[in-house]
Amino acid sequence: MPLRFDLGPFEKLHIGKTVLLNSHERAYFAFEGDVPIMRGKDVLQPELARNSLEKLYCCIQKIYLEEAFAEQQGSYLALMVEALSEEPSLHSELKEVDALVFGREPFKALKRLKKLIRPAAFVVERSEPRNYVRRDAYNSRKSLRE
Repeated sequence: MPLRFDLGPFEKLHIGKTVLLNSHERAYFAFEGDVPIMRGKDVLQPELARNSLEKLYCCIQKIYLEEAFAEQQGSYLALMVEALSEEPSLHSELKEVDALVFGREPFKALKRLKKLIRPAAFVVERSEPRNYVRRDAYNSRKSLRE
């Protein structure tokens, strides 16, 4: 069964190591196959991670999108220990996240962990990029030159 996405103007979709940036119009996509995909609203930029939970989220995000569990395992374990020491009250929740990561279900781990992170950490940028040229504007300029 394909995954279906309805992207608003300038919404981002992270597909593995690639970022798809939608144009100024709404677009619909369907993906078939097994590929790691995250909506832009669920992606936490590493430079915005302020505490150990947010850094842990970024690490699991990288494990998921880049399919890099082996490369990130050391960082993941260190961040998990740090998060547990900073937030001992979240032991049971972090234990569930850990079980999902080691069970090779990082997307479910991200969903569980996102509930523990402040919503303001997930910045959604949907403004038109500076260098963006609309198709209709491009065609208007082209006809003026002819």
